[in-house]
Amino acid sequence: MNLSRAVGYIIRNEQRRTEWSQETVQEYTVRRSIRNEADNRRRPKRVCIRNDVEEHNCGTMSEQCGFCGAVYWKEEKNTAHKYTKCCHDGKVQLPAFPDAPELLKALLTENSPDAKNYRQRIREYNSAFAFASMGAQIKPPSGTGPYCYHLHGQVYHRVSPLYATCDQH
Repeated sequence: MNLSRAVGYIIRNEQRRTEWSQETVQEYTVRRSIRNEADNRRRPKRVCIRNDVEEHNCGTMSEQCGFCGAVYWKEEKNTAHKYTKCCHDGKVQLPAFPDAPELLKALLTENSPDAKNYRQRIREYNSAFAFASMGAQIKPPSGTGPYCYHLHGQVYHRVSPLYATCDQH
């Protein structure tokens, strides 16, 4: 590419940037939609439909671990024909789950406005609590400048009861 052609590209690009900076949001939206439609017409559609793929059915999870009762699919046995991914032949024993707090039971089962709101926005609540219980070794920034949340090492989640007991402060 010669120099005069390169200068022409630069000048045209500057003119476009000036025009685009002065256009309204509505004009920008129209310009981008026209451009996107043109791009969609130019690009070939990549559709791959295969009719020769057979459906695979794993069946039901009808097999159980003899130690802890975890359910498995039949093909999940190890070479010794045992299911050991859950408790390693009874070597790992977890305590039973405690009952859920009454407030949580009510939010999940009742039809009150608060319960309906909770169930409708349960992912938002989960995300808020997940970040609230996050733990990490926070490294303070060196020097001056705006503070940045800088994590050093591994990020982990603190697993603890939702409510503190009487002896905890």
